[in-house]
Amino acid sequence: MAAVSIVGNWTLHYDWGSDGTYSTSPMTVAAGGTWSGGGYTGRWIQEEGMFMFTFNNSETTYAGNKASGSITGVMTTFLNGGLEGSFYMLKTGASLVAAAVAAKKPDASGKL
Repeated sequence: MAAVSIVGNWTLHYDWGSDGTYSTSPMTVAAGGTWSGGGYTGRWIQEEGMFMFTFNNSETTYAGNKASGSITGVMTTFLNGGLEGSFYMLKTGASLVAAAVAAKKPDASGKL
């Protein structure tokens, strides 16, 4: 099976505070290391199975692991007392199975 390219259209599901309440935003990842979506733009990099993106004019950073048509990870604003959270991304056309796997959250003991 061929690897799913990072370049393309995605839906970003983000949860500041990681309380299980996700908001969504469309996101287009372009060749050449730029992205846009939800009225924002920024830069991205990929190394092996890791994907990281930042917002222009902001320290906010998202970093996650790529698996097939999904990416799961964490984000932070890097500000003193700032925000942290978790996110997952689904590539347009990704299966509902990938969505279910990406959305699973561990309990207090770390078990799914």
